[in-house]
Amino acid sequence: MKKYIIGLTSLLSVGLSSCDDSKLDLVNENTISTGNFWKTEKDAEAGVIAVYGMFYRQGTWTRNIYTQMHGLADEGVSLAGWTELNEYAKFIYTNYNFSEVNTKIWREHYTAIFRANQVLDKINDIPFQSEQRKQDLIGQVKFLRSFYYFYMTTLWENLPFVLKTSSASDMPEQKTPKEIFDQLEVDLKEAIEKLPATRNNTEYGRPTKGAAYGLLAKVLMQNGKYADAIKCFEWLVDGEGKSYYDLTADYSDNFNNKTENNKESLFEIQFSLMNYVGFDQTDNYLDPNAQLGTQIEMNQAPAGIGWNNIEARRWLVDYYKREKTVDGKNDIRLFHTVWYDDAGKDFPERADTLIYGNRWRNDWGQRVFIKKYSTTANPLFYWNDNNFRSLRYADMLLLYAEALNEVNGPNAKAVELVNRVRSRVQLPNLQNSTYYNYANIMSSKEAFKSHLKIERGLELSLECVRWIDLKRWGLEDQKTIDELKSRDADFNNFIIGKSARMPIPQSEVDNNVNLKQNPNY
Repeated sequence: MKKYIIGLTSLLSVGLSSCDDSKLDLVNENTISTGNFWKTEKDAEAGVIAVYGMFYRQGTWTRNIYTQMHGLADEGVSLAGWTELNEYAKFIYTNYNFSEVNTKIWREHYTAIFRANQVLDKINDIPFQSEQRKQDLIGQVKFLRSFYYFYMTTLWENLPFVLKTSSASDMPEQKTPKEIFDQLEVDLKEAIEKLPATRNNTEYGRPTKGAAYGLLAKVLMQNGKYADAIKCFEWLVDGEGKSYYDLTADYSDNFNNKTENNKESLFEIQFSLMNYVGFDQTDNYLDPNAQLGTQIEMNQAPAGIGWNNIEARRWLVDYYKREKTVDGKNDIRLFHTVWYDDAGKDFPERADTLIYGNRWRNDWGQRVFIKKYSTTANPLFYWNDNNFRSLRYADMLLLYAEALNEVNGPNAKAVELVNRVRSRVQLPNLQNSTYYNYANIMSSKEAFKSHLKIERGLELSLECVRWIDLKRWGLEDQKTIDELKSRDADFNNFIIGKSARMPIPQSEVDNNVNLKQNPNY
């Protein structure tokens, strides 16, 4: 049985609500509450696991965040039959309280943050046999809270920023992305100091020093602190981290449930089918049989097989096919990323590959379906046990190249980093490319950055990275939006100064006098 950190039972009940002790006449010793919890090391461990437990919710990493992150970027499109779900991935926000996406993602991320705050507020009052273990737990929670806030900031930008256990009467202040990223930088630097460099195979799901460096690097990049980000990459790529991380020989190992927690992974969300439940997860947090899987595959599989809530844009196929490998074949990343008409002809050596019990089809026209994180299951089950690779080494290599270019312009080190990623899939070094003009790529900082956008789009497509990238590169000028429109018609709905962030759930704005709706909503 795989995995790891979580045997979710009643531990998930920790942090569901907070109580004002002054209003309680007595404490029921037969139930878990803040009055009789947070006493022992075991309580602290349970509290930490409850923070991890929020990965297994529809609004976090079970399902809906994939639709939104892919749909907002130029790589994905939602043709879901559910109109609001479809439109939310197209910058069309009619109902700011749309429960399936806006309020659910918001609520469940803040539940995770609430649980993290409880741990951090209580853990120093608990006696531990090992001070090292206590500091490790603090580091884990600092990482996890930063992780949840990072994705919330990516989606909404201007957030109530809560770093202490909250109550229903609180009116937290709203912070800007810069203010949030500045604090995440502080927290992740602390996590780096507290987390171990490696973990044994019973704790694979817990972050390491390398995971914290990786997330910190992404935070710094989004905050425009490229020189500081380089220091993270130097540890990961040139320093101690090179003893732990490298590219896998086989690109597909990063999306296969048989090759999880490999040397390319800095941090994975661990999924399991140890509790083989039906359609939906239970809302009973005390249930020892709560599901630990993901619906990423059911969410993206074609209609008639899965729910078809999100699929890929056709330009990905065309871009992958623009450049041949050193032995004259198509880029193998295309094979492992999407499923489309007559793909077997592009990969004749793999033409008999089965997915969902079918060989490659020829009746979908221009539609392209997501294959990453898929299995060969037929029929497809509601849940998938394939870990989601949230931070992987290839991302770090390409970000390193981008940061170097931002600071010093195109240079040999940046090219070397890009070539490492290209060589893994048998593409020629940039200097020898038969499609891209090396002299043009190296002619300026902007030219090199433009090419990096292509490299990142092909290496990291449909991994919840592209929308983060687009926001870092800027969505404030019409030229950029027009280019995105040429690949993704959804950007015809994009309004500069508005659509780069989602509307805050209106119910939250109405309930907090310190919270303003995002601009132009």
